[in-house]
Amino acid sequence: MASRIALFMDNQQVDVTHGVFPDGAVWLKVTGTLPSFARVMRIRMAAMRDMNDFMLLAQLVEAVRHVADINISHLELAWLPWARQDRHMVAGDSFALKVFANQLNTLNFDKVFILDPHSDAAAAAIHHCVAIAQETCLLQSETLRRAIRQGELMLVAPDAGALKKIHNVAKASGAQTYAILTKARDVATGNLTGFALVSGDVAGKDLLIVDDLCDAGGTFIGSAQVLRDAGACSVSLYVTHGVFSKGVENLLNNGIDAIYTTTSYASPELAEPRVELIDIDTIFRA
Repeated sequence: MASRIALFMDNQQVDVTHGVFPDGAVWLKVTGTLPSFARVMRIRMAAMRDMNDFMLLAQLVEAVRHVADINISHLELAWLPWARQDRHMVAGDSFALKVFANQLNTLNFDKVFILDPHSDAAAAAIHHCVAIAQETCLLQSETLRRAIRQGELMLVAPDAGALKKIHNVAKASGAQTYAILTKARDVATGNLTGFALVSGDVAGKDLLIVDDLCDAGGTFIGSAQVLRDAGACSVSLYVTHGVFSKGVENLLNNGIDAIYTTTSYASPELAEPRVELIDIDTIFRA
């Protein structure tokens, strides 16, 4: 899936095209008309996956500043790559988020808006970072906003690391309570064990697991099994960032009844009756 990049000059979208040279190097060109001056340059980028995508961003910034005098530069970075590598975990690995942030900081944005970053390390590493909270993202879904406020869905934190965010989601959505799960992850292998429900009466209830991202989905498949064993009627999943490296079917066929996510990484084409996509445009405008 290619990255999705858009340019706005004083809120007017300007067309951009990009591609790849035969040698693999990426190229980008602003095909719309650029003004000689703009108060605000705003770039929105979703599904940034690698340094080729970063090069597209850097080339766009250089192309615009070569032509136009800009007063304020904003970046809306829907998905933060390398966000999970937010510290040194084992001997010999890298603090990849810091490496990426150092490159991003060279573009000198006045503000960098990021949706639901994985940890507070993003704000520390990226200059002028503005984190848009998980609850702001989730509550742009009218379906979830109504269901949570009316008590039709009980929130579930998948592990201790999600407690701070789930508390804020509950407070913002009007949820009266939430359940808490636990698990263990081997940082060297990534293997998951020890799924257990540590708090919350889930018997007979429809549940919504809430987290920042889903990659392969092992956390949520294991969580769904524990919740169903505890008597849950249904288990749905909200994640701000849906990578879904094994596909949404891997989740929907293994205990997850419905999925809610944003278009920060997931393609809009994933939408189907059991998968609701929240457009990042509604989040950045909230």
